[in-house]
Amino acid sequence: MKNHWVLILLFLGTQLFAQENNSQLTATIIGSGSPKYNTERSGPSVLISYKNTRILVDMGNGTQANLDKIDTKIKDIDGLLFTHHHLDHNEELAPIFIQSLLGGNRTIIAGPEQTTSIIDHILSIYKEDIDYRLSKSGRTLTDVTSKYEAKNLTGNNTFQIGDITVSYTPVNHTIATLAYRFDAGDTSIVISGDLTYSESLPILAKNADYLIMDSGGAIALGSKRKETKTNGKNNGAKEKAHVNLAESSQMAKESNVKTLVLTHFNVTDIDEDATTAELRKNYLGNIIYGEDLMTLQSSHNSTSSENSNSGVRNTNNLENTETTQQSVPNTKPVKQNQQESNSQKTKNTAPSFRKMLENMDTNNDGKISKSEAKGKLKENFNMRDKNKDGYITEDELTKRNR
Repeated sequence: MKNHWVLILLFLGTQLFAQENNSQLTATIIGSGSPKYNTERSGPSVLISYKNTRILVDMGNGTQANLDKIDTKIKDIDGLLFTHHHLDHNEELAPIFIQSLLGGNRTIIAGPEQTTSIIDHILSIYKEDIDYRLSKSGRTLTDVTSKYEAKNLTGNNTFQIGDITVSYTPVNHTIATLAYRFDAGDTSIVISGDLTYSESLPILAKNADYLIMDSGGAIALGSKRKETKTNGKNNGAKEKAHVNLAESSQMAKESNVKTLVLTHFNVTDIDEDATTAELRKNYLGNIIYGEDLMTLQSSHNSTSSENSNSGVRNTNNLENTETTQQSVPNTKPVKQNQQESNSQKTKNTAPSFRKMLENMDTNNDGKISKSEAKGKLKENFNMRDKNKDGYITEDELTKRNR
Protein backbone atom coordinates (compact mmCIF):
# COMPACT_ATOMS: atom_id res chain seq x y z
CA MET A 1 0.00 0.00 0.00
CA LYS A 2 2.88 2.37 0.85
CA ASN A 3 4.44 1.75 -2.54
CA HIS A 4 1.09 2.58 -4.16
CA TRP A 5 0.95 6.00 -2.46
CA VAL A 6 4.61 6.69 -3.25
CA LEU A 7 3.91 6.12 -6.95
CA ILE A 8 0.86 8.41 -6.84
CA LEU A 9 2.82 11.20 -5.10
CA LEU A 10 5.72 10.77 -7.55
CA PHE A 11 3.32 11.04 -10.50
CA LEU A 12 1.64 14.15 -9.08
CA GLY A 13 5.02 15.76 -8.41
CA THR A 14 6.12 15.08 -11.99
CA GLN A 15 2.90 16.57 -13.35
CA LEU A 16 3.27 19.70 -11.22
CA PHE A 17 6.89 20.11 -12.35
CA ALA A 18 5.87 19.76 -15.99
CA GLN A 19 3.07 22.31 -15.55
CA GLU A 20 5.47 24.77 -13.91
CA ASN A 21 7.92 24.42 -16.82
CA ASN A 22 5.12 24.78 -19.39
CA SER A 23 3.90 27.99 -17.74
CA GLN A 24 7.09 29.81 -18.85
CA LEU A 25 7.90 30.95 -22.36
CA THR A 26 11.05 29.07 -23.39
CA ALA A 27 13.25 28.71 -26.46
CA THR A 28 15.08 25.47 -27.21
CA ILE A 29 17.87 25.74 -29.77
CA ILE A 30 17.17 22.70 -31.91
CA GLY A 31 20.06 23.45 -34.27
CA SER A 32 22.94 25.90 -33.70
CA GLY A 33 24.88 25.26 -36.91
CA SER A 34 25.18 26.56 -40.45
CA PRO A 35 25.00 25.22 -44.02
CA LYS A 36 28.21 23.29 -43.30
CA TYR A 37 27.41 19.74 -42.16
CA ASN A 38 28.47 19.30 -38.54
CA THR A 39 27.79 16.23 -36.39
CA GLU A 40 27.66 18.42 -33.26
CA ARG A 41 25.68 21.37 -34.63
CA SER A 42 22.49 20.73 -36.62
CA GLY A 43 21.12 23.27 -39.10
CA PRO A 44 19.35 26.41 -37.77
CA SER A 45 16.13 25.79 -35.84
CA VAL A 46 14.51 27.05 -32.61
CA LEU A 47 11.48 25.65 -30.76
CA ILE A 48 9.39 28.23 -28.89
CA SER A 49 7.15 26.75 -26.16
CA TYR A 50 4.52 28.11 -23.78
CA LYS A 51 1.80 26.09 -22.03
CA ASN A 52 0.38 23.87 -24.81
CA THR A 53 1.64 25.97 -27.73
CA ARG A 54 4.70 24.99 -29.78
CA ILE A 55 6.20 27.05 -32.62
CA LEU A 56 9.13 25.82 -34.71
CA VAL A 57 11.23 28.56 -36.34
CA ASP A 58 13.33 27.36 -39.31
CA MET A 59 13.99 23.71 -40.10
CA GLY A 60 17.62 23.06 -41.03
CA ASN A 61 19.33 19.72 -41.44
CA GLY A 62 18.94 17.55 -38.32
CA THR A 63 15.79 19.26 -37.01
CA GLN A 64 13.67 16.10 -36.91
CA ALA A 65 16.39 14.07 -35.20
CA ASN A 66 16.86 16.67 -32.47
CA LEU A 67 13.12 17.11 -31.95
CA ASP A 68 12.95 13.36 -31.38
CA LYS A 69 15.74 13.59 -28.78
CA ILE A 70 13.56 15.90 -26.65
CA ASP A 71 10.40 13.86 -27.33
CA THR A 72 8.66 16.61 -29.30
CA LYS A 73 6.20 15.23 -31.85
CA ILE A 74 5.47 17.01 -35.14
CA LYS A 75 1.75 16.58 -34.47
CA ASP A 76 2.09 18.75 -31.36
CA ILE A 77 3.58 21.75 -33.20
CA ASP A 78 1.12 24.60 -33.81
CA GLY A 79 3.24 26.90 -35.99
CA LEU A 80 5.96 26.49 -38.61
CA LEU A 81 7.71 29.84 -39.20
CA PHE A 82 10.59 30.80 -41.45
CA THR A 83 13.01 33.68 -41.14
CA HIS A 84 13.93 33.24 -44.81
CA HIS A 85 14.13 30.60 -47.51
CA HIS A 86 17.78 29.73 -47.79
CA LEU A 87 18.19 25.96 -47.91
CA ASP A 88 19.94 25.67 -44.54
CA HIS A 89 16.83 27.18 -42.91
CA ASN A 90 14.07 25.18 -44.67
CA GLU A 91 15.82 21.94 -45.64
CA GLU A 92 13.49 19.71 -43.60
CA LEU A 93 10.25 21.62 -44.29
CA ALA A 94 8.86 19.01 -46.72
CA PRO A 95 8.96 15.98 -44.38
CA ILE A 96 7.88 18.05 -41.37
CA PHE A 97 4.96 19.61 -43.24
CA ILE A 98 3.84 16.24 -44.62
CA GLN A 99 4.01 14.67 -41.15
CA SER A 100 1.93 17.57 -39.86
CA LEU A 101 -0.67 16.93 -42.57
CA LEU A 102 -0.81 13.21 -41.79
CA GLY A 103 -1.18 14.02 -38.10
CA GLY A 104 -4.20 16.21 -38.79
CA ASN A 105 -2.60 19.23 -37.13
CA ARG A 106 -4.19 22.65 -37.13
CA THR A 107 -1.06 24.51 -38.11
CA ILE A 108 -0.06 28.00 -39.18
CA ILE A 109 2.77 28.04 -41.72
CA ALA A 110 4.21 31.50 -42.32
CA GLY A 111 7.28 33.29 -43.56
CA PRO A 112 8.49 35.79 -46.14
CA GLU A 113 7.62 35.68 -49.84
CA GLN A 114 7.73 32.20 -51.42
CA THR A 115 6.30 30.47 -48.34
CA THR A 116 2.88 29.71 -49.88
CA SER A 117 4.50 28.81 -53.21
CA ILE A 118 6.81 26.28 -51.52
CA ILE A 119 3.86 24.67 -49.71
CA ASP A 120 1.88 24.45 -52.98
CA HIS A 121 4.85 22.80 -54.70
CA ILE A 122 5.26 20.24 -51.89
CA LEU A 123 1.59 19.30 -52.19
CA SER A 124 1.89 19.02 -55.98
CA ILE A 125 5.10 16.99 -56.01
CA TYR A 126 4.11 14.58 -53.21
CA LYS A 127 0.35 14.38 -53.89
CA GLU A 128 0.32 10.67 -54.77
CA ASP A 129 2.49 9.79 -51.79
CA ILE A 130 0.35 11.84 -49.40
CA ASP A 131 -2.88 10.38 -50.82
CA TYR A 132 -1.51 6.86 -50.39
CA ARG A 133 -0.57 7.46 -46.76
CA LEU A 134 -3.86 9.16 -45.95
CA SER A 135 -5.84 6.30 -47.55
CA LYS A 136 -4.59 3.95 -44.84
CA SER A 137 -6.80 5.83 -42.38
CA GLY A 138 -9.66 6.41 -44.81
CA ARG A 139 -8.81 10.06 -45.44
CA THR A 140 -8.07 12.16 -48.51
CA LEU A 141 -5.92 15.22 -49.10
CA THR A 142 -9.08 17.34 -49.07
CA ASP A 143 -9.78 16.18 -45.51
CA VAL A 144 -6.51 17.56 -44.15
CA THR A 145 -5.70 20.63 -46.26
CA SER A 146 -8.38 22.63 -44.46
CA LYS A 147 -6.46 22.19 -41.19
CA TYR A 148 -3.46 24.31 -42.08
CA GLU A 149 -3.09 27.96 -43.03
CA ALA A 150 -0.12 29.11 -45.12
CA LYS A 151 0.65 32.76 -45.59
CA ASN A 152 3.35 35.13 -46.80
CA LEU A 153 4.26 37.82 -44.26
CA THR A 154 5.12 41.35 -45.35
CA GLY A 155 5.87 44.59 -43.51
CA ASN A 156 5.51 44.76 -39.71
CA ASN A 157 2.62 43.08 -37.97
CA THR A 158 1.45 40.92 -35.06
CA PHE A 159 -0.63 37.75 -34.93
CA GLN A 160 -1.47 35.00 -32.47
CA ILE A 161 -0.52 31.32 -32.43
CA GLY A 162 -2.22 29.63 -29.49
CA ASP A 163 -1.12 31.35 -26.28
CA ILE A 164 1.84 33.15 -27.88
CA THR A 165 1.80 36.61 -29.49
CA VAL A 166 4.05 36.74 -32.57
CA SER A 167 5.42 40.00 -34.01
CA TYR A 168 7.71 40.33 -37.01
CA THR A 169 9.74 42.84 -39.00
CA PRO A 170 11.91 42.73 -42.14
CA VAL A 171 15.70 42.72 -41.62
CA ASN A 172 18.59 43.12 -44.07
CA HIS A 173 19.90 39.95 -45.71
CA THR A 174 20.59 38.73 -49.23
CA ILE A 175 16.93 37.72 -49.71
CA ALA A 176 13.65 38.66 -47.99
CA THR A 177 14.14 37.88 -44.29
CA LEU A 178 12.09 38.36 -41.13
CA ALA A 179 12.97 38.64 -37.47
CA TYR A 180 10.35 37.40 -34.97
CA ARG A 181 9.39 38.37 -31.44
CA PHE A 182 7.46 36.00 -29.16
CA ASP A 183 5.62 37.30 -26.08
CA ALA A 184 3.81 35.23 -23.45
CA GLY A 185 3.40 35.59 -19.71
CA ASP A 186 6.09 38.03 -18.60
CA THR A 187 8.79 36.85 -21.03
CA SER A 188 9.82 37.95 -24.52
CA ILE A 189 12.15 36.15 -26.95
CA VAL A 190 13.41 37.51 -30.27
CA ILE A 191 14.98 35.54 -33.15
CA SER A 192 16.93 37.71 -35.58
CA GLY A 193 17.36 35.32 -38.48
CA ASP A 194 20.34 35.88 -40.76
CA LEU A 195 21.06 39.59 -41.15
CA THR A 196 23.42 42.51 -41.34
CA TYR A 197 22.90 45.69 -39.31
CA SER A 198 19.14 46.47 -39.42
CA GLU A 199 17.54 49.50 -37.77
CA SER A 200 14.28 47.55 -37.55
CA LEU A 201 15.66 44.86 -35.21
CA PRO A 202 16.30 47.01 -32.09
CA ILE A 203 12.74 48.34 -32.41
CA LEU A 204 11.29 44.82 -32.52
CA ALA A 205 13.61 43.55 -29.74
CA LYS A 206 13.25 46.50 -27.35
CA ASN A 207 13.73 45.34 -23.73
CA ALA A 208 13.38 41.65 -24.67
CA ASP A 209 14.60 38.95 -22.30
CA TYR A 210 16.51 37.07 -25.01
CA LEU A 211 17.80 38.06 -28.45
CA ILE A 212 18.83 34.94 -30.37
CA MET A 213 21.24 36.37 -32.93
CA ASP A 214 23.16 35.39 -36.03
CA SER A 215 26.72 34.68 -34.77
CA GLY A 216 28.52 36.25 -37.74
CA GLY A 217 32.10 37.13 -36.83
CA ALA A 218 32.33 34.71 -33.89
CA ILE A 219 35.98 33.75 -33.39
CA ALA A 220 36.84 30.08 -33.82
CA LEU A 221 38.98 28.45 -31.16
CA GLY A 222 42.62 28.60 -32.24
CA SER A 223 42.13 31.23 -34.94
CA LYS A 224 43.67 34.69 -35.01
CA ARG A 225 41.65 37.34 -33.22
CA LYS A 226 40.09 39.92 -35.51
CA GLU A 227 39.54 43.44 -34.22
CA THR A 228 36.27 45.10 -35.20
CA LYS A 229 35.25 48.71 -35.14
CA THR A 230 33.09 49.85 -32.24
CA ASN A 231 30.36 51.35 -34.41
CA GLY A 232 28.57 48.32 -35.77
CA LYS A 233 26.78 50.06 -38.63
CA ASN A 234 27.83 49.09 -42.14
CA ASN A 235 28.67 52.58 -43.41
CA GLY A 236 29.00 52.26 -47.16
CA ALA A 237 30.72 48.88 -47.05
CA LYS A 238 30.00 46.33 -49.76
CA GLU A 239 26.91 44.18 -49.32
CA LYS A 240 27.40 41.14 -47.13
CA ALA A 241 25.19 38.37 -45.78
CA HIS A 242 25.88 38.29 -42.04
CA VAL A 243 26.58 40.60 -39.12
CA ASN A 244 30.01 41.05 -37.63
CA LEU A 245 30.47 41.19 -33.86
CA ALA A 246 30.34 44.98 -33.82
CA GLU A 247 26.96 44.94 -35.57
CA SER A 248 25.40 42.24 -33.40
CA SER A 249 26.59 43.86 -30.17
CA GLN A 250 25.46 47.29 -31.35
CA MET A 251 21.94 46.02 -32.07
CA ALA A 252 21.83 44.20 -28.73
CA LYS A 253 22.84 47.45 -27.00
CA GLU A 254 20.26 49.50 -28.89
CA SER A 255 17.58 46.91 -28.08
CA ASN A 256 18.49 46.95 -24.36
CA VAL A 257 18.00 43.18 -24.32
CA LYS A 258 18.85 41.35 -21.11
CA THR A 259 20.62 38.44 -22.78
CA LEU A 260 22.27 38.03 -26.18
CA VAL A 261 22.34 34.43 -27.44
CA LEU A 262 24.65 33.64 -30.35
CA THR A 263 23.77 30.78 -32.70
CA HIS A 264 24.20 29.74 -36.37
CA PHE A 265 27.91 28.90 -35.91
CA ASN A 266 30.16 27.91 -38.81
CA VAL A 267 32.50 25.92 -36.52
CA THR A 268 32.08 23.61 -33.56
CA ASP A 269 34.39 25.28 -31.04
CA ILE A 270 34.18 29.01 -30.34
CA ASP A 271 36.80 31.11 -28.56
CA GLU A 272 34.29 32.53 -26.11
CA ASP A 273 36.80 34.80 -24.34
CA ALA A 274 37.97 36.46 -27.55
CA THR A 275 34.44 36.74 -28.96
CA THR A 276 33.11 38.17 -25.72
CA ALA A 277 35.90 40.75 -25.62
CA GLU A 278 34.74 42.05 -29.01
CA LEU A 279 31.06 42.05 -28.04
CA ARG A 280 31.87 43.96 -24.83
CA LYS A 281 32.92 46.98 -26.89
CA ASN A 282 29.22 47.72 -27.28
CA TYR A 283 27.10 45.33 -25.21
CA LEU A 284 27.33 44.74 -21.45
CA GLY A 285 24.44 42.35 -20.83
CA ASN A 286 24.52 38.56 -20.50
CA ILE A 287 26.02 36.58 -23.38
CA ILE A 288 25.25 32.92 -24.08
CA TYR A 289 26.91 30.74 -26.71
CA GLY A 290 24.16 28.50 -28.07
CA GLU A 291 24.45 24.78 -28.67
CA ASP A 292 22.05 22.10 -29.84
CA LEU A 293 19.24 21.26 -27.37
CA MET A 294 20.03 24.15 -25.02
CA THR A 295 16.84 25.58 -23.46
CA LEU A 296 16.57 29.24 -22.49
CA GLN A 297 14.22 29.62 -19.55
CA SER A 298 12.55 32.67 -18.06
CA SER A 299 14.59 34.20 -15.23
CA HIS A 300 11.73 36.22 -13.72
CA ASN A 301 10.92 33.58 -11.13
CA SER A 302 14.52 32.69 -10.32
CA THR A 303 15.68 33.21 -6.75
CA SER A 304 19.35 32.61 -7.47
CA SER A 305 21.59 35.68 -7.33
CA GLU A 306 24.59 34.04 -9.03
CA ASN A 307 24.94 32.64 -12.50
CA SER A 308 26.86 29.40 -12.23
CA ASN A 309 26.66 28.53 -15.94
CA SER A 310 30.11 29.21 -17.36
CA GLY A 311 28.69 29.73 -20.85
CA VAL A 312 27.00 32.92 -19.67
CA ARG A 313 28.97 36.15 -19.44
CA ASN A 314 27.28 38.17 -16.66
CA THR A 315 27.79 41.92 -16.35
CA ASN A 316 27.43 41.89 -12.58
CA ASN A 317 31.24 41.59 -12.30
CA LEU A 318 31.89 44.39 -14.78
CA GLU A 319 31.88 48.12 -14.29
CA ASN A 320 28.71 49.14 -16.14
CA THR A 321 28.60 52.67 -17.47
CA GLU A 322 25.46 52.20 -19.55
CA THR A 323 22.43 53.25 -17.53
CA THR A 324 20.08 51.28 -19.77
CA GLN A 325 21.90 48.02 -19.02
CA GLN A 326 22.62 48.26 -15.29
CA SER A 327 20.18 45.62 -14.12
CA VAL A 328 20.72 42.24 -15.77
CA PRO A 329 18.81 39.27 -14.32
CA ASN A 330 20.15 35.78 -13.94
CA THR A 331 19.61 33.58 -16.98
CA LYS A 332 19.40 29.81 -16.83
CA PRO A 333 20.12 27.96 -20.09
CA VAL A 334 19.89 24.20 -19.61
CA LYS A 335 20.65 21.30 -21.90
CA GLN A 336 17.68 19.03 -22.64
CA ASN A 337 17.98 15.49 -21.23
CA GLN A 338 20.65 16.51 -18.70
CA GLN A 339 20.18 17.18 -15.02
CA GLU A 340 20.31 20.89 -14.21
CA SER A 341 22.97 20.33 -11.58
CA ASN A 342 25.27 18.83 -14.20
CA SER A 343 24.66 21.63 -16.72
CA GLN A 344 25.43 24.26 -14.09
CA LYS A 345 28.77 22.64 -13.17
CA THR A 346 30.03 22.17 -16.72
CA LYS A 347 30.77 24.35 -19.72
CA ASN A 348 28.12 24.50 -22.42
CA THR A 349 30.57 23.04 -24.94
CA ALA A 350 31.24 19.69 -23.18
CA PRO A 351 31.50 18.03 -19.76
CA SER A 352 34.91 17.65 -18.13
CA PHE A 353 36.90 14.47 -18.75
CA ARG A 354 36.65 13.61 -15.06
CA LYS A 355 32.86 13.75 -15.33
CA MET A 356 32.99 11.59 -18.45
CA LEU A 357 35.03 9.00 -16.58
CA GLU A 358 32.51 8.96 -13.73
CA ASN A 359 29.67 8.30 -16.21
CA MET A 360 31.37 5.99 -18.73
CA ASP A 361 34.61 4.41 -17.44
CA THR A 362 33.09 1.15 -16.23
CA ASN A 363 36.40 -0.67 -15.72
CA ASN A 364 38.12 2.31 -14.01
CA ASP A 365 41.19 2.27 -16.27
CA GLY A 366 41.22 6.06 -16.67
CA LYS A 367 40.23 6.08 -20.33
CA ILE A 368 37.09 5.49 -22.39
CA SER A 369 36.73 2.68 -24.90
CA LYS A 370 34.27 2.74 -27.80
CA SER A 371 32.00 0.25 -26.01
CA GLU A 372 31.95 2.53 -22.94
CA ALA A 373 31.32 5.79 -24.82
CA LYS A 374 27.83 7.29 -24.87
CA GLY A 375 25.90 9.98 -26.73
CA LYS A 376 27.87 12.48 -28.84
CA LEU A 377 31.17 11.01 -27.72
CA LYS A 378 30.17 7.62 -29.13
CA GLU A 379 28.96 9.24 -32.39
CA ASN A 380 32.27 11.08 -32.81
CA PHE A 381 34.52 8.41 -31.26
CA ASN A 382 36.72 7.81 -34.30
CA MET A 383 37.35 11.53 -34.74
CA ARG A 384 38.25 12.01 -31.06
CA ASP A 385 40.48 8.91 -30.91
CA LYS A 386 43.50 10.72 -32.37
CA ASN A 387 46.01 7.85 -32.11
CA LYS A 388 43.48 5.21 -33.20
CA ASP A 389 44.22 2.90 -30.26
CA GLY A 390 40.56 2.27 -29.48
CA TYR A 391 40.54 4.50 -26.41
CA ILE A 392 39.94 8.20 -25.69
CA THR A 393 42.21 9.83 -23.12
CA GLU A 394 42.16 13.22 -21.46
CA ASP A 395 44.91 14.49 -23.77
CA GLU A 396 42.80 13.67 -26.82
CA LEU A 397 39.91 15.78 -25.50
CA THR A 398 41.99 18.75 -24.34
CA LYS A 399 41.39 20.80 -27.46
CA ARG A 400 37.64 20.09 -27.43
CA ASN A 401 37.20 21.08 -23.78
CA ARG A 402 39.34 24.20 -23.57
